[in-house]
Amino acid sequence: MAWRFALMVLIAAGVACAQTLQPGSPLPQIQGTSLEDKEITLPDAAAGKVTLLIITFSKAAGERGRGWSDPFFKDYPQDDKITSYAIAMLEDVPSLLRGMVRGGIKRGVPLPMRRRFLTVTQDENQWKQYVGMKDDKDAYLILLDGKSQVQWIHHGAFDQTVYGALKLKIAELAAAKTS
Repeated sequence: MAWRFALMVLIAAGVACAQTLQPGSPLPQIQGTSLEDKEITLPDAAAGKVTLLIITFSKAAGERGRGWSDPFFKDYPQDDKITSYAIAMLEDVPSLLRGMVRGGIKRGVPLPMRRRFLTVTQDENQWKQYVGMKDDKDAYLILLDGKSQVQWIHHGAFDQTVYGALKLKIAELAAAKTS
């Protein structure tokens, strides 16, 4: 009898495991705090907009993420159809150090970008699975359409060719939204 219970627990755990996101998948909910100290829940906060998420799991990844967020923010600073969120996963940072880490991040992020920069302290392992994390030093990018469906996924350091393809995909999604 005990083995049946153990088997049911293992099956339930397998069902509850996070699946790697694919194009066409809905974005699972993610809650964080902006660098302006506002609680933000995605995808709700981005509803109706083409949205780029730049998710990082380490300081090195944060630097790689900045390589993506800086040109994106320059190209789409105040667009009512297109937005972005940088997301620093801090659950693995000891709780006593999180305030210091968050303060360091805040000092490095320009004022206009702080409302679109979130720190998250929960569900990190699930998000590692969602993005198919292979290297915690990579930035993980997810592009959502206006219905919060995943449309494009990439990871790694900034690459101008990939960024050009991303901009084409954004233009396609923005045009589809208006037609």
